[in-house]
Amino acid sequence: MRNKKIIILSFLILCTIVQGQRVKIIFAGDLMSHMPQVNAAKQVDGSYDYAPCFRYVKDYLQTADLAIVNLEVPLAGKPYSGYPQFSAPDALAAYAKEAGFDIMITANNHCMDRGKKGLERTLRTLDSLGIPHLGTYRDRDQHDTEHPLMVERNGIRLALLTYTYGTNGIPAVEPNIVNLIDTLEMARDLRVAREKGADFVITLIHWGIEYAVKANKEQEQTARWLLEHGCDAVIGGHPHVVQNFTLDAIPDNNRYPEVVIYSMGNLVSNQRNENCDGGIMVELTLQKTLNMGEGVGLEQEWQYLPYWVHRGTVDSLYQYYIVPSTDAVTYPESYQIEGDLLKALQLFDQNTRKRLEDCTLKDGQNIEEHLFYRNTLPVHTKVGGVVPLRGNPLLNKMLQEKPKKSTKLKKQ
Repeated sequence: MRNKKIIILSFLILCTIVQGQRVKIIFAGDLMSHMPQVNAAKQVDGSYDYAPCFRYVKDYLQTADLAIVNLEVPLAGKPYSGYPQFSAPDALAAYAKEAGFDIMITANNHCMDRGKKGLERTLRTLDSLGIPHLGTYRDRDQHDTEHPLMVERNGIRLALLTYTYGTNGIPAVEPNIVNLIDTLEMARDLRVAREKGADFVITLIHWGIEYAVKANKEQEQTARWLLEHGCDAVIGGHPHVVQNFTLDAIPDNNRYPEVVIYSMGNLVSNQRNENCDGGIMVELTLQKTLNMGEGVGLEQEWQYLPYWVHRGTVDSLYQYYIVPSTDAVTYPESYQIEGDLLKALQLFDQNTRKRLEDCTLKDGQNIEEHLFYRNTLPVHTKVGGVVPLRGNPLLNKMLQEKPKKSTKLKKQ
């Protein structure tokens, strides 16, 4: 009888431990830096302020245990430049971290835009800011030590892998390494991830055709290969538009679901063509579960949050704001969106929602849209409710009177 009580007590303790092991991850698309964005962020004293970009999604990002974004520009120092060979101010990464992003992906087609010096300076800058990163490396030793990137949150051990289709024809210079889509390397990395005890393996991948709203056969085949070789979820970027996703990548496999997000679109950029002016954040919640006779498992819950990049104008300069599109469509006056801008917002919101609603499982289920509650938005009742654009004189006065939190950057 005593032994039976001990067994029951041990089982209850294990159930309590397992139920407490839960992690929420937010993934975001391409963080760009075209020159109009750099000019918009530049301050009178020569510093750069990107806080307005993240103002409306900062509170949401900080609900995550882990938030990941693709940094699609080198931090290569001055002179700063936009397309086709980028170099962004260090402040872009600093303010993204302040907004809530924990990890940055550096493997993409622009990572070699400023050559070896740009790649290595980007790594030094991210290190100085305390931002973990993956995808590009100084040498083979660093690659083998840091990839896959192992991250543990709340008792759940994650393995993060990343690859890009190419680097715009500018090869990495030895001993630097850029993770390229290569089945031999990916098979090795997936094996290492499991050997290191990963509970869940996520591949973040740069692929596909720019501006195509549907994934191509090559993306589908690569995703299936990754899932068949031990990956649990595939999150993609590069096309600069939101593509379809699938929750049934391997229909004849009992493992379920197998989620592939082919492209999340832009997080923020100066691109204004239809479908390029926004994106989605993808939210994954993993919960450890205890199933009698089957041991410990992981339950997955997926959601997406559509957002639009509002390019307002203040003193003849553009200003950029990532706004939750559903809320902005419902309350455009809160974000000072009207006229042609409102029409563009409505078109993006309509197209994106329709595209993702069409992505269903065989049983009719879908990834749900995240409901963005307005009480999570920063509010200033004195200046008309939700924080307006930077040009509001009353808001400017309030901000000047309030001590400003500094974002310090170490010199490179």
